[in-house]
This record gives sequence, structure tokens and C-alpha cells, in this order.
Amino acid sequence: MSSSIQESATPDRTGVAELPSTRPRSLVAIARRSPKAVTGILVLVGIAVVAVLAPRLAPYPVTEMHAVDRFASPGAAYLLGTDFFGRDLFSRILFGYRTSLLVAALSVAFALVIGSALGVVAGFSGGTVDTAVMRTMDILFAFPVLLLAITIVVIFGAGTLTTVLAIGIVYVPIFARIARGPTLVVREQAYVEAARALGQRPLRIIRRHVLPNVSTPIFVQATINLATAILFESALSFLGLGTQPPYPSLGLMVSEGRNYLELSPWPTVFPGLAIVLAVLGFNLVGDALQEILDPRLRPTWSSS
Repeated sequence: MSSSIQESATPDRTGVAELPSTRPRSLVAIARRSPKAVTGILVLVGIAVVAVLAPRLAPYPVTEMHAVDRFASPGAAYLLGTDFFGRDLFSRILFGYRTSLLVAALSVAFALVIGSALGVVAGFSGGTVDTAVMRTMDILFAFPVLLLAITIVVIFGAGTLTTVLAIGIVYVPIFARIARGPTLVVREQAYVEAARALGQRPLRIIRRHVLPNVSTPIFVQATINLATAILFESALSFLGLGTQPPYPSLGLMVSEGRNYLELSPWPTVFPGLAIVLAVLGFNLVGDALQEILDPRLRPTWSSS
């Protein structure tokens, strides 16, 4: 029994360790075993579709003002009502989703590439390189994440691109830590030692043997960080340090509407719910992805 388990867990010819298959064998199995995965995917697909099609779906231009219809309640003319300037909230939320998704995707992609590269190089090299990289990451970890993001935005100036840079830098240490841990384990495996003995270059070993074995926690972390990136972007915009008017941002809409809560709650409530929906979708997908890719969390899937 033990020999069969050991044999199934050995790496294949490409150097990627093979574990007994515990993943669902079809999309139907995924739907049955993890309804939250389907729910999260449906939510995110819906948000992505309306964000991409915002110019076609928006009934009004995002900057168009209707002075006589200020603080209009949700109805046939304005699906979600209007704000202080008479701008259609539904149209602005659609374009606000575009801003939030763009900032979240770019910032997480930046952090994933830079942080994962630093973590893999540090873990694989060890010694002085590992110490220098990880102590630098520790310095970044010492700052409160929101305070660090605000500091970066203040230094480089408020704007969408600066927000991407700020959130990306905040997330770099997280991906470095996530990538370094599995790399320390993989570099000691027999197939990596064999590749070194054959004279393969370090970059080739990392690309062929290390990255395939450390990618799972990295991509799970990326999905989770997409949710928090939307929150960070909303927080910076709420403080006036993110996307600048007149371009719509969900956090900026909440900030603008909070001054008129007694007159109309809709300019604050609907953008806030839009943020909650996007974050919920990413969290559901992230949790489900972790369960699907990590056999230790869902051992019963092997029977499906």
C-alpha cells in the first residue's frame, strides 16, 4: 500500500510532482461539490460583461447632468436614481466597475510578476540573496498596508496609474512570501538535484521544475488579492487619492454621496453594494479555487 502511494507521488519526466488525483473530473462535479464556485464565477462574469459593455448598456453619459432630476429615486427614467448633480447612478456604476476591475487586475498582475519572481529567486538561491530580498520584504511588511499605499500616492500624485502602482507595491511582499515557501521545498527535491547534476542552468531549472510546482498557491493568492485590491482602490478613491473626478469610481461615488445621506441614500447605497458584490464574487472564487487545487482540503472529491 505504501509503495503504491510513494510511486504515485513521484515526479514525472518533466519534474512536476504528481499526486493522486483528487480534483473533480468535470464542470458538473465542480458545480455539485462547490456551489460557491459557480456562484462566484457567475457574479464575476456578470460584472465583467457589464463593465466591458458599459458604453452600450449605460442609458446616459457618465458626466451628463440633469439639474431638475437631482436625487431622483430609482424608477423607469433612472434605474438606480441620480446623485447631487443629476447624473445617472446606474451608468456611473457600470463605468465604475470598469475602473475598479482595471485597477485591481493591473495591480495584482504587477505584484504577481514582481513578487513571485523575487520569492522564487530568493528561495532557490538561498544565502545572501535570500536574506537581502526577504529583509527588504520585511521592511515593506512593517508598514500598515493602507498607510503605505497612501504614502506612495502622495509622493507620485493622485490618479488611476498611481493607484495601480501603490496597490501593486503593497502586494509584492505577499507574493514574495507565498512563492518563497514552496520554492524552499522544491529546490531540495531529487529531480531538481538531478537537473543541477546534469548541468542545467538555474533559470531553466526554475522555469521547468520550480514554477510548475509553486504556481498553485500563487494563483489562489492572486484571486483573493483581486478582492482586496478593489477595496484598496475604493478606499483611496474615497479619500480623494485614487481616480479623480469626473471619471467615475465606486469609492469616489460613495464619498460624494455620504454628504447627502439625509436627502437621498441611493448615491451611497448602490455604489457600496456594487463594491460588496464584486468583493464577494472574488472571495467565493478564491476559496473554491483553493479547495479545488489543494487536495488536502477536499479529499472526498476523489470519489466523484
